Amino acid sequence: MDVNGISSNISNLDNLQQHQLHKSNNAQKIAPISDEALSLNISDSYNTRRDELSNSLQRFNEGIAISKIAQNGLDKQTQILSNINDKLQNKEFQNKNELKEDILKDLKDFTSISLNTKYKKESILSIDDNYYKENNEAFQIETKEANFEINKVNTPIISNDLANRLQESDLTNEKQFDNFIQSVNTNKEYLQNLSNNFKQTSKTIEENAKDILTKQHEMVTNNQTNNVNFGKEANDFSKNNVITNMGYLAVSQANIVQEQSVRLLS
Repeated sequence: MDVNGISSNISNLDNLQQHQLHKSNNAQKIAPISDEALSLNISDSYNTRRDELSNSLQRFNEGIAISKIAQNGLDKQTQILSNINDKLQNKEFQNKNELKEDILKDLKDFTSISLNTKYKKESILSIDDNYYKENNEAFQIETKEANFEINKVNTPIISNDLANRLQESDLTNEKQFDNFIQSVNTNKEYLQNLSNNFKQTSKTIEENAKDILTKQHEMVTNNQTNNVNFGKEANDFSKNNVITNMGYLAVSQANIVQEQSVRLLS
């Protein structure tokens, strides 16, 4: 084997390396770093999904607000009925009819809470007859992730019914007194159940809202992780590949020269 030929090949290796690197830099297959087509940007689908999650979170927050406002109003009304029961059970008043005027004031406060418990000027605990017929008896929380229907309640009928019963009853009559007390406690239990239902609704919506927050965080994290400039990465990979392969070729040629030299000397 011609040793001088091999040496010549190794000498040409540097020229080949420079030529390949120059060729890689000017190759049309690898776009420049500034090429927008190969740079990873936030896509339309990302923006669309981000907006969907934001809208869902806003709707869920509205549902939570409605539920908590309703729960707060119902708890106040429950407390009013508890106070009425305590007054009637107070043994200091022998003539229970003397309590009627005071109880009617309490029932008036009860009705006021019903009328003033609203979300964005829309009543939650009271329903006008005509308003009800217009199929507006519930709040609709509709999102791509989940839908909720929060029913309104009409608690003024409780205070109206109790006021009528109170005026018609003789509280000095044991049977009539007991019947009125029972009516108060029955409505109190009903209000407590309504409050618990709103509480459970709020809790369920909160869980869905937490899922939305988790998805939003994951989207941001993934977008930051994947925000890689593919043009630069491809360019760097090609350069490194050429240099590495040239290095392997140089080592191989050098080994051949060394082996041939040993044979010639022996």
